[in-house]
Amino acid sequence: TNRKHHVSPRGFHGVSHLIDEILASTYHGLHGLQAIGLRFDAIYGPRGFGAPSTSVPILNVNRMRKNVGVSPDVALAEVEVRRLYRKWMRMVVEEYEEEEEFSLMEESGWLHASHHPRDFVFVEDAVGAIMAAMQYRAVQGSPTTFNIGSGEMNTLSAFADKIQQVAFDDNRPNRSVSNSVIDVERSNAARSAGFTSNEYLGWSAQTTLKDGVAKLLAWHLDRALPFFSSSTLDEEEVDYSESEGVMKHMDGKDLLSKNNVESCSTEEGDATCLLEQHTSYPCASECSTMTCTSSIFDAVLPIVHDTTEGCYMVLYTAPLGYDVESLDVETEYSDSGSTFEYHEGTVCTLAFVPSESTLVKNVIEDLPVNAQSMLDTSPSDSYSTKLKKLNGHLAHKGFLLIFVDGATHPLSPEETLLPKLAPARLFHSSVRRAMYVDESFSHTPYPEDALFLSTETYRGVTKSRTIKGHDEKGRETKYKLPEEPQRYAVMLASQMRDISTGEVHAVSLRDATRAMMDEKGYDADAHEPKEVRAQREFYERGRALINSMQLRSSDPAHRHKIEIKDFIRSKWVLYNLKLEEGHHVRCEWYKEHGRWAGSNTLDSGMDHLSFAYVMAKRELSRKIVSEEPLPKELSLTEKVIKAATDAHEWHPVFLGGGSKIPLHDSFKASAAQAIPLNIADRPEFELDKVVPETVSLDTKTSYFVRIMSDEVMLKARKNWAKFIAKFEKH
Repeated sequence: TNRKHHVSPRGFHGVSHLIDEILASTYHGLHGLQAIGLRFDAIYGPRGFGAPSTSVPILNVNRMRKNVGVSPDVALAEVEVRRLYRKWMRMVVEEYEEEEEFSLMEESGWLHASHHPRDFVFVEDAVGAIMAAMQYRAVQGSPTTFNIGSGEMNTLSAFADKIQQVAFDDNRPNRSVSNSVIDVERSNAARSAGFTSNEYLGWSAQTTLKDGVAKLLAWHLDRALPFFSSSTLDEEEVDYSESEGVMKHMDGKDLLSKNNVESCSTEEGDATCLLEQHTSYPCASECSTMTCTSSIFDAVLPIVHDTTEGCYMVLYTAPLGYDVESLDVETEYSDSGSTFEYHEGTVCTLAFVPSESTLVKNVIEDLPVNAQSMLDTSPSDSYSTKLKKLNGHLAHKGFLLIFVDGATHPLSPEETLLPKLAPARLFHSSVRRAMYVDESFSHTPYPEDALFLSTETYRGVTKSRTIKGHDEKGRETKYKLPEEPQRYAVMLASQMRDISTGEVHAVSLRDATRAMMDEKGYDADAHEPKEVRAQREFYERGRALINSMQLRSSDPAHRHKIEIKDFIRSKWVLYNLKLEEGHHVRCEWYKEHGRWAGSNTLDSGMDHLSFAYVMAKRELSRKIVSEEPLPKELSLTEKVIKAATDAHEWHPVFLGGGSKIPLHDSFKASAAQAIPLNIADRPEFELDKVVPETVSLDTKTSYFVRIMSDEVMLKARKNWAKFIAKFEKH
């Protein structure tokens, strides 16, 4: 390259690269090693350096960790996505107001670099330059260095303005003259560098700044807002039940289309596509965007909405994708007219079954003639007419049957998983909670069981109390526990049974997967299906990022051991359908497992493996963003608290802004105190039996996923039975 383009670097980053060039030249002189050096100014695009987690628009990461390990293009794109999110949310609740003056540069933390001129090169063009350089052979093999650039200099402020332009942000500020000032000498150097690389490498940048910025923002938009809230009930609750007539946000493909930028597709096998994986989910799914697809559930939505109107909770199952002959699970029929004296809520029982199945045919054939006349049908009606008239009016083993057309053949993963993992849009807006039960569940779930479990999803403030434990010498000691805050679970499930050995509750992922297969009723000793093995091995590769310190090791057998706290038995799961935090958890689970689930029953059934991954990834994001210290070995006091409370079963949901971010534990264990023996008998230290207060809407609440152990659930059920008996007595 031309010697006048060799500038002295002013920072450690540039110096390190200059050292690389000197070393390459030295190795050529000593050993004849050929080397090509490429000097980039500013590479930008999807998957940029320092891209944080999917909850970026809701949690203002940069306010917490300003400019820590994030490149400017990433920071600017994320801030603009957050701005779009706030704008769309105001449109949803119909409270759109003019915002105060906004500076994208200031919000991103890069205001100090506004006027720094840079030659921005899109990442696809940068890869093209590298591939071209790999084909270049210099005269006599001497080391050669090229300045790689687009030939155009822009300030970072101009880059930010381009982001707001492609986002169709009507409130973007007008460009000032200073924003457009370019260093003419450096601009000429950039063009000269472009000519040089074009002449010798046959390469030139193909992506304009506008197109590159659109691709950058589209990727961040899909990654940060995959499951946008559709409509709002009030400040805390969101309604996902409506599939039509609600505002849906613009996704990455829409943004590219509106900017006339050609879009690639990850679904079509394009390995070079830099868009975030974008699945068009069924419109009946609560996770769908504007580009949703039709599904087998579309035709039955009106029927299900009618039958669930007025229901507080739905207990349901969905044996689909094969010819169902009979329901293996059984319950007690209940609908919106069924009331409980001890609870104001009503429970409706439903089962989605294939309309072409043997079960439906037998149920219709066994229907008495007088019952047919009551339902406006007769024996002379055609079978298709009976299906239409009787849909949502017949029950089998306690479940009201919903006939779903085209559901006897294998379904797509998105359709198979929808009833269990993304069900909110299936039911009427009056339904606040839903409990899914697997068709192979061995126990009989009754409506009162569902109500009992729903009461375990919230907990009022628990006052400070005194408990018994043991000290380091094994002596019985009293401990004063701090007040526990109010908690709300967006999801409830049962914990996988502990199969670990030793003090550290950890097992290999292979053993955990075998236990999950066994829990699902599959032969755990049989050959592991290739789809399950691929999923397990993928998760094993990333365990070093998630394991806490005591589980990190250079030994592969030990390194792949995992903590089992997030592993569940997923034959039943209970959701709160009205909280945005729960919506995001469900959709992340739906999206993650949809990547692995195949058409056979086993693949779709291993969803608890995907759930553990989603929870582990969320925990890692929370710890990084909130700079939470790594957990140490539990102290004696913490062990006493863990044995005396169920706080460890409440796993915080990493979503929300500002002070709504929950702590790792429900209350600080360090605040607990051992009471000295010489004063332990004082009246103020008598053992307390404190009952949690009633949940208050005025009390600040953090949100959790609750994974209940069998021991805690058995104890809670006994207390529930005592409550019912006491209520009936009075």
